[in-house]
Amino acid sequence: MESWLAYVLPPLIGALIGAVTNDVAIRMLFRPYAPLYLGKWQLPFTPGLIPRERHHISESIADTFVAHVFGNNDVAELFLTEKVKADLTVKVDELIGKLGGMLNITEPMLGMARSMAGNYVITEIARVAEQSGEDSEQIKLRIQAKIDDLDVATLEELVMGFSRKQFRHITWFGALLGAMIGVVQVFLYQVLPTL
Repeated sequence: MESWLAYVLPPLIGALIGAVTNDVAIRMLFRPYAPLYLGKWQLPFTPGLIPRERHHISESIADTFVAHVFGNNDVAELFLTEKVKADLTVKVDELIGKLGGMLNITEPMLGMARSMAGNYVITEIARVAEQSGEDSEQIKLRIQAKIDDLDVATLEELVMGFSRKQFRHITWFGALLGAMIGVVQVFLYQVLPTL
């Protein structure tokens, strides 16, 4: 009975240690939320990594978002859809039509004025949206501020929400690695001496 335990126990203990340490390490990314003190000394690893570095993390997320997801040109494209352009053209046509009626302008001249004015308005709005709309730095600062304003528990839930499966894989990988180390120990201390 004892010899059987000598072969099974090290891999099981190794798997348990690997899973628990990886799970604790994942939790320590967020917890504790605030520094803990023993007297006047702050305990090491408090607060967790993400609460301690949240400003730098939010800055990196904002930089990445603006650089690769949603920048200046995207803002202009968002507001100048084909529907918006068509609506603008209709409104300019109506305005030119009213203006032409008041000034007694001929229909061919009105058509040309409508076309030129419509194109000009759309081009100018696109130019202004790109130049004076929120630039990349302003977008970045807004995203960063939104992330910084989240309380740590909400931030943890957001990250865990989309990463829970990956974190579970890390925990299971720790168990597998611990079990493998246990198998190596069994080989070194049980199998190798008998050879």
